[in-house]
Amino acid sequence: RSRTEEEITSRCPRVAETSGKNEEEENFCLDNCSPRLMETIKEVSRMSIAHEIMVNQDFYMGKNVLPPNSTEDKFMETSYNVFWNHLREQLLSNPPQFTCALELRTEVKEIFPSLLLPRHIRLKNEIKEVLDMDLLKQEAEHGALDVSRLSNYILSLMTLLCAPVRDEEVKKLHSITDPVQLLRGIFHVLGLMTMDMVNYTIQSIRPYLEEYSIQYERAKFQELLDKQPNLLDYTKKWLTQAATDLITPCPNPPDTSSSSSTACSSPNEADSADGQKPGPGNGVPFAPLGYIGLSLTS
Repeated sequence: RSRTEEEITSRCPRVAETSGKNEEEENFCLDNCSPRLMETIKEVSRMSIAHEIMVNQDFYMGKNVLPPNSTEDKFMETSYNVFWNHLREQLLSNPPQFTCALELRTEVKEIFPSLLLPRHIRLKNEIKEVLDMDLLKQEAEHGALDVSRLSNYILSLMTLLCAPVRDEEVKKLHSITDPVQLLRGIFHVLGLMTMDMVNYTIQSIRPYLEEYSIQYERAKFQELLDKQPNLLDYTKKWLTQAATDLITPCPNPPDTSSSSSTACSSPNEADSADGQKPGPGNGVPFAPLGYIGLSLTS
């Protein structure tokens, strides 16, 4: 499901009440973390994404697909249905209520700027005027809010801004007559369009990231160390242990069985030609535990 649809389900009180308990459990650990630690986690996450973009030419942002019939999948589906059913009840009430509809319009107004290019100045101003929240609220208070007109305007923008790969999906939206189903479809496709723009941006900035990757990662890493000097404590302990393993020879057991000797030697040189035991100082290669530890960590 698209991130856009996930975000809007928290806008209406009924949906918030339905999902409140689950969110409380999910965010328990986050709420008990210090702001400083949370900021560090976010910085590391951003660094990881930037690094992945630089080293992986096939990196792209995809949909977050939950396992079918999983508890989380069922919960999210229930939350979405509660939201959209509540929206339908509001629109069918007499007089119509537009609380959730206005929240959706606010969400749309926040999404579209992320789909615009810097040269779309006129279009950006037009969106601000047509989706002016103060004006829409006044229309809603007088029962004059035209949901269909606004939906058609949004569809026209989507047709203009979507990537060619989304043309067919946007075209299908034009044939939906049910206002609630139309809005649901709009937000689904908007989520896909947002993802397309993110991937386009990734492709655009990749050459610059590759050129300045070393400077960028070094600078960001130093910033983290300045904020959290103890971040490398465990790394230093691991390196110390690995260095110790590298310079410490494998202990020689009392017997000379092949199984004992191969434990310290490399696979291809378990037994030397002259019968020497593997270990430093006798010219016979061996597999240091430090390298083994490095492999396991990697």
